[in-house]
Amino acid sequence: MRISYSALDTFNRCPAKYKFQYIDRIKVPEKPELFFGSLIHEVVQYALKKDPIMPTREELLEYLKTKWRDEVFENPAQAKQYFDWGKQMLDKFHAGHKPGLRNIVSTEKRFQIPVGVHTLSGMIDRVDKLPIGAFEVIDYKTSKQMPSQDNVNRDKQLCIYHLAVESLWPEAKDIRLTLYYLKHDSQMTTKRRPDEVEQIKEEIVQTADKIEKETEWRPQRNSFCDYCEYAHLCPLMKQKVSDKEEPPEIDNMICDYLEACAKIQDLEPQIHKHFDTEKIESFHHKKGVISRSKTGKFTIRKN
Repeated sequence: MRISYSALDTFNRCPAKYKFQYIDRIKVPEKPELFFGSLIHEVVQYALKKDPIMPTREELLEYLKTKWRDEVFENPAQAKQYFDWGKQMLDKFHAGHKPGLRNIVSTEKRFQIPVGVHTLSGMIDRVDKLPIGAFEVIDYKTSKQMPSQDNVNRDKQLCIYHLAVESLWPEAKDIRLTLYYLKHDSQMTTKRRPDEVEQIKEEIVQTADKIEKETEWRPQRNSFCDYCEYAHLCPLMKQKVSDKEEPPEIDNMICDYLEACAKIQDLEPQIHKHFDTEKIESFHHKKGVISRSKTGKFTIRKN
């Protein structure tokens, strides 16, 4: 099958989202941060493709204004905030980029490379060939926060870029992988060992094989659930994001259940302590029997 890093990552986070996005191809409203990131990348690429001539700062800002769409954002204030961020990033990029000093081998380089029986596809923002003979991948980021160096060293997408450069430029023996954070005008560089590249190949094949065999597409709770564009379809989230008002009896029932669970959590440690002290595994009460299993779980049998 043909697969990309983003598709692999989506499946690993949540098979249900993978199905909504890549199989059902359900259209969702454009997210402000995705529109913003994509447009800033486009402006940067516009500048890079003119190397060794650098467009003026005014040209870059005009390009940004021409492609800008206020309707993507929740309100005018949010649109202005993002636009101001964009101007700041482009100002820093314009001031820091020195055209003609680097041998830019390729920009927006698309790739399709075989990995086992599958095809891995993607695009690299920029590839330079350095005077010392090394190749450097530069991936532009519009994130507000920078990761730790340790996270960069373990970044799987960068490992995939290494794999792609090896395939596209066989003469590349020394490959550097750089994340360029436009907001901070700062770069973080890492490398990958041969064993790390082999490991990512195995992970790609294993995940792609799993996708081909998948039939259930169960949702999987993760840290991105609250921001998921498919929350209105997800069994785990659609009640939360729904505008439907629940009947009072349902609301009361759920409230009673949550309160009962909280009470059980308070009582269970005390019951465990009593069982341990008395060296018992069952307690026979006039209303029923509480028994403790080998795993420490309590079961109840009512009289």
